[in-house]
Amino acid sequence: MLLVATVLAFGLSACRVEFDLAVAVAEDGSGTVSLRAVADPETVAAAPTIAERIMADDLIAAGWSVDGPTVTEGGQVVVTLTRPFADADQLATILGDIGPPVLEPSAARDLTVDDLGRVVAATNTLRASLGLPDGFASFSDPDLEAALGGAPFADDLAGLEPADVIGFDLSVSLPSADGPQVREWSAPLDGSTVEVEFVTRQGDDAGPTWSGVLSTVLGVILVLWVVVAASFITWVALARRRRRATVASGR
Repeated sequence: MLLVATVLAFGLSACRVEFDLAVAVAEDGSGTVSLRAVADPETVAAAPTIAERIMADDLIAAGWSVDGPTVTEGGQVVVTLTRPFADADQLATILGDIGPPVLEPSAARDLTVDDLGRVVAATNTLRASLGLPDGFASFSDPDLEAALGGAPFADDLAGLEPADVIGFDLSVSLPSADGPQVREWSAPLDGSTVEVEFVTRQGDDAGPTWSGVLSTVLGVILVLWVVVAASFITWVALARRRRRATVASGR
């Protein structure tokens, strides 16, 4: 799990780490996922070599770009992880790799096609649950505990609650007919969960169809016929008038 690896890299003893997860979906359904982690000055004081412990090589191998870690003037350590995705399926996979407190994520992009085979609308959907229903145990599983000989971070986390050491916010930007729409959530860390559901609509369902195109073509033909008919009638009228004038002058 990426999030667990990041927390472990920062170290949990006497620290607090704030996570900001940002999902940005472009008009074509591609986009980026960005995870920003900020460790407080107490963390840096407790673990002076923390900036050297970020597992950048593993993250890069998994497809992430790593910016940092850097130490701010205020003494915080900041690292930002970014990963692009091509479509909704890849987005769901990336969110699943992040793991708790992002639970059961799903993403979809349903296209509406007109009679000519052109995409005229799209519905973008992102769903997930946020939270740690099993507390710190949400970061573990039986295989991991068997490999470690117990729950991960058990010694560091003794006597602490999740809210004591982490914070987690999610922001999502989805395209819509009115431009990008943004919503934000905070993960509850008291054992409860909050449901994330965000749906936007792009384009116009009433796009051109064969019947609409046929109506337009017939309308254009009708206008042209009226113009041609009017021109012909005017030409005939003028020809008759000239003929009468010629006859009258010859008398």
